[in-house]
Amino acid sequence: MKKILCLLSIIVTVFVAQAQERPMSGQNRPAMRNRQGMEMPPRPMTKEQRERLELFSIQFITKKLDLTPAEAEKFWPLYNEQKTASRNLMQTAKEDEIAFQEAMLVIRKKFKKDLMPILKTEERVNLALKVDRELLNKMRNEMMRRKRPM
Repeated sequence: MKKILCLLSIIVTVFVAQAQERPMSGQNRPAMRNRQGMEMPPRPMTKEQRERLELFSIQFITKKLDLTPAEAEKFWPLYNEQKTASRNLMQTAKEDEIAFQEAMLVIRKKFKKDLMPILKTEERVNLALKVDRELLNKMRNEMMRRKRPM
């Protein structure tokens, strides 16, 4: 009887251990491998993919903010300027986290101040500041959906 209980507990333990979900983010994500089993670096986006992504971003933000053509004409140069400043900051200031966050806040405050005459209301300006996060979440969800095995 003891042998049967011992064997049964081992089998249950094995099944429970295999049923645990494995995290797919960060260090625990399995690397992509080619047919020979060698690890492959992530593929860079093609020019066409980058253009499609840019077009999707423009459509998404324009629709979310309900921009008129006149507003869009003024909004996009400001938006691109803010994106460039943020990207430059991310590439240079990685040592001091507090200084990085303060510099990013300065960029976002300037963007907010510059948007007020274009978008007119505080609500639309705040939406413009949040829409980037929504866009990133939407893209992340789409990427995860495409990577999931069917």
